[in-house]
Amino acid sequence: MTRPPVVVLSGVRWGFLWQRHQTVATLFARAGYPTVFVETTGLANPGPSALPKIWARARRSKAGPAGDEGPAVYPPLALPPTLRVFRAANRRLLLPRVARDLEEAVGAGPVVVAYPPTRTTLDLISALDPRLVFYDRADDYEHFPDVPKDIAATERELLARADLVTCTSRPLLEQTRRLRPDASLSGPAVEYERFAVLRETPPALPPRTVCFFGDAGRGRVDFGVLRAVARAGFRLRLVGKLDPAEGRLAREPNVEYLGEVPHGRLPEALAGVDAFVLPYEINGLTRAISPAKTYECLATGRPVVASPLPALRDLSGHVYLADGPEGFVGALNWLAETETDERALARGRVAWENSWDARFREIEASILGALGWRG
Repeated sequence: MTRPPVVVLSGVRWGFLWQRHQTVATLFARAGYPTVFVETTGLANPGPSALPKIWARARRSKAGPAGDEGPAVYPPLALPPTLRVFRAANRRLLLPRVARDLEEAVGAGPVVVAYPPTRTTLDLISALDPRLVFYDRADDYEHFPDVPKDIAATERELLARADLVTCTSRPLLEQTRRLRPDASLSGPAVEYERFAVLRETPPALPPRTVCFFGDAGRGRVDFGVLRAVARAGFRLRLVGKLDPAEGRLAREPNVEYLGEVPHGRLPEALAGVDAFVLPYEINGLTRAISPAKTYECLATGRPVVASPLPALRDLSGHVYLADGPEGFVGALNWLAETETDERALARGRVAWENSWDARFREIEASILGALGWRG
């Protein structure tokens, strides 16, 4: 079977915090699909500090290899879809060039995997003339700060234009099915073997080292919980980008701040961790998310204490749900009494059932089925 080319219209840069966008593109490439990962085309107006990056992007706007078995990575030259004049320049001048570059990289008539539901995404889809559009709805963009005012309207257009629609959480799925009753659930997943190696060393109970990893941004993460964990006597390891406004947290006693770590080295950075915390503020920005790191934590077999996000309630048998600083500290202190070997094994099983191998087979089967291909 000759596999069709795939163009992933991502909402992040290739080198940004590793998440679903990069993983999906990588798995298509590994499976033999000519694949190009298109870095974010923008959501908001850039600040002055971003101008050097824009200039650098203009100079290197050509698809290049991501690495072994990875997709080609393309940094598009496009303006953010925030002003009418920017949209006109994109449509008439910039996006036709992007479409030509992508066709040169992987061929005509691609399968498009779309993430940010912006006017730029819609115009680029039209310019590419794809054989199939797959909208993988991973976020509730309407609640992102500084997004275009018509983001809800352009998302409705993308939902109408897409041939296939999946959602990464049940709250997103419930929203989406009002317009697309055929939308399906495709939740987060894990490269199971990479994280399961941490199971070889049992955790200390009660835990000594507690970890949060990922993008610790304001509006998403409850920093009061993180401070309370460190001040309760646990060693708090932070792995990932820390909001500059919360930089003093990295300097507090009992806090070990490792900063950003390449995804391939993440298990190494998690060695020696006894428990994980996922302390999210519950608001419009987070209410519909299903944290991508959830199954990575579960694959290690370590206990996980998390805020009661709607998407995590389905995992309440495998995750300890807690509210606020006192709830998190109390749950961590009680782990010596509540943890069992059976719980640890069950966490590993549910992570294995949600491996990226299994998730990608579902995505691939849906796309090939929609194309009427059998192989």
